[in-house]
Amino acid sequence: MATHSWLYELARSPNNKVESPNAWYEVSISLPNLPDFSGEFELVKNGANALLNQTCAEIEERLPNEWKESYNAFEEVHVAKWSTEIGMGDIPPRIIVKFMISFLLLSYCVISYVAKIRRRQRHKMLYGNNAYPPYARAGMMKTIRTMMTSTQLPWFFKQCAEDINSSVYRLRLPFANAPMVVAVGDIDTVKEILQDPGTIKSEPHFASIASIAAGVPNILTSEGPQWKKSRKAVSPAFMKKHLDRMHHICREETEDWINNKLKRFMDKDVDFDIGTEMVLLTLSILCRSAFDYEMKPKEKEAIGAELSIASKEFAFNELNRPFRARFGILLSSVRRARLARTRLQDFAKKILHGYRKKKRLANSTAVSTEETIISCIADSKKYEDDSQRIADIVMFLFAGVENTAYSLAWTLLELANHPKVAYELRSALNGNNDMRAQEMLKDVLREGMRLRPPVSGIGIRTVGRDFYMDKKSIVIPKGSQIFVPSLVLTRFEVEDPEDFKPSRWRKHPDKSFLLFSTGRRNCVGQSLALAEITWVLSRLCAKYEFEVTSEGSTEYSSGTMKCLKTRLKAQCIKKNIK
Repeated sequence: MATHSWLYELARSPNNKVESPNAWYEVSISLPNLPDFSGEFELVKNGANALLNQTCAEIEERLPNEWKESYNAFEEVHVAKWSTEIGMGDIPPRIIVKFMISFLLLSYCVISYVAKIRRRQRHKMLYGNNAYPPYARAGMMKTIRTMMTSTQLPWFFKQCAEDINSSVYRLRLPFANAPMVVAVGDIDTVKEILQDPGTIKSEPHFASIASIAAGVPNILTSEGPQWKKSRKAVSPAFMKKHLDRMHHICREETEDWINNKLKRFMDKDVDFDIGTEMVLLTLSILCRSAFDYEMKPKEKEAIGAELSIASKEFAFNELNRPFRARFGILLSSVRRARLARTRLQDFAKKILHGYRKKKRLANSTAVSTEETIISCIADSKKYEDDSQRIADIVMFLFAGVENTAYSLAWTLLELANHPKVAYELRSALNGNNDMRAQEMLKDVLREGMRLRPPVSGIGIRTVGRDFYMDKKSIVIPKGSQIFVPSLVLTRFEVEDPEDFKPSRWRKHPDKSFLLFSTGRRNCVGQSLALAEITWVLSRLCAKYEFEVTSEGSTEYSSGTMKCLKTRLKAQCIKKNIK
């Protein structure tokens, strides 16, 4: 990685002229007051001599007798013959062998020493006294193994930050097509990077996620002209004039879930899987509000299952294990995920054709239709064909269901574990002070998403210029690939970071952890997501209290932090309800 970084720095020379063969000498002459490495050189030389003597002694001691005989014969015959030919026959062969090894070691030390000086000279010329981010203490193999096999990846990034007490650090990864890969958990630096127009999304990193949409360029994983077309096509659907319609649908779907599902659970006095139920509810709200499509109960469960299977394979397994893309056909789980992908694309086609059929009927009866995401996608001329429209529909399903659903599930779980906070929120929602109720609901929501961020991090970005962190004198060079781990962003330099304290937001009402990102690549559907979370949370917390019957387990998969097999039991609150 160090050699790769040096080559990159050499390529981005301050001037565009071709350097002369003596360029490094000229640089060293033009930079006075360079550090003196003579002491380090002496230490390396003495250490090399000591290592050489110790190594030779250990080799002689540990070699089997038959090997020693072969080595002695090699010295007596070949080395002695060679020394005689060059006029050094009076020197013992053992001395000649040691001299050759010493010469190789010394040459290596000199070359390393010169390369170190050159790297420091070049760094000082480009960045002054600013240093690169420190390396995480996790080695290359541990980093690769964790990324490929572990479902606890967000906690790995958090542990790396705690080990070196820094929210910005480099990862040791091979074959990175950049000078370095940096995890950035400093909120101010993240904002500066994401809001910079030169920062772009790393498309190769999202290739496996794009395969959910058959590899067609789409609004989530693409960069450049195609992304701009998709973004401009769907943005009108999220204007303020359409928010009332979204809120109305959220309210209706929430009431339907309460009447048809929650009350049945309470009547039977049984618990339920909060993660699964919130996924089904969110899927129903999204399809109706975004795609003007009402799902049947069996269809909802089937599509929810297919979405989970496809997301886990293409947003985690294949993303972190590239060989699965070529040889995964040998695995039954990969074949099942590819079938799920096909079914999701068929469902997207059904949504698109259903909208067009409804539009034709509306036109024939002179009834106007409201502007929705599906109307923007279907009617926009910015798309070249229906394959791109279907790709964007699939990406909205992928990005808009599980993240929103588990934000709700985690927040309800925390409220169930903190009955005092739940009581305060319920009192505020049922009181006469609407402003206080809104503030309390907002604080609870923000704290729930801070403590349990549904998205593990903002995906890989390539920076288009150098970024400096003034307080710590750290530079992230142009071309670096950065990743924003959510657990570092939401916990580093936060008081009692593992505690659920909605009251902390009263002291810092304007603070944000960018859970919907920022800049030009921010979440286009955040208004719909917030409408869903706000309506469901306020409705459930105002009339019901929840008890945890099973904590379940926490797992990171498909890019989402999930609470699996977490079960709650609901009880209706009859007092103080209007």
